[in-house]
Amino acid sequence: MRLRDQVALAAVLAVATYFALRHVAEGKSEAAVGGGVFRPDEHHREEAEAFDRLRAQIVKMGDALLAQRLERLRASGFLWIAPGLGPERWAVFVTALGLSRRIYVRREALLDPVAHLYRTPRPDIPPEYQYAHAWTSLAGALRHEVAHFDGVRDEAPAYDAEIDWYEARRRSGFLDTLPAEERRAWEWGIESAILSARKARERAG
Repeated sequence: MRLRDQVALAAVLAVATYFALRHVAEGKSEAAVGGGVFRPDEHHREEAEAFDRLRAQIVKMGDALLAQRLERLRASGFLWIAPGLGPERWAVFVTALGLSRRIYVRREALLDPVAHLYRTPRPDIPPEYQYAHAWTSLAGALRHEVAHFDGVRDEAPAYDAEIDWYEARRRSGFLDTLPAEERRAWEWGIESAILSARKARERAG
């Protein structure tokens, strides 16, 4: 076999090996979150519309850049929906074999953040306070996973990024645009999300 043909064959085999390994990596990634994953696209309108609502809420909260980043991740195939992800997680970043990197969002958390967070009814907490707490927590969880996607390996610094994001909502001017009662609800929701993240940060070490 001529050298040129040998080089061409080696290139073909290298490409085939890469895609085979990538397929294995994606399978491992999907299995880690319970399987049945899919992208929030035109074939899954309910989830795609819920994702758009989330991005709109993040813009309303004063962080258009995060909303844009999430859209780029979705469009590039890095953000997926995971129906089988457990109720203890809003979202999770999974990497496998160095070839598959994805952020998975729990389907229920995306479709109904309040139901995800308040699995046990809390009639002592007004609905608008639950709403603010849940949406803040969902957005913050995604900020956390984006930190992992960007190379943060340990949980503690990822929680630091999440907490900083919550604190920035207080300074963004978002709260100043709200009527008094709605502002109190969001102040409580942000503070509750911060407290939860700080506790998780302490456990992470």
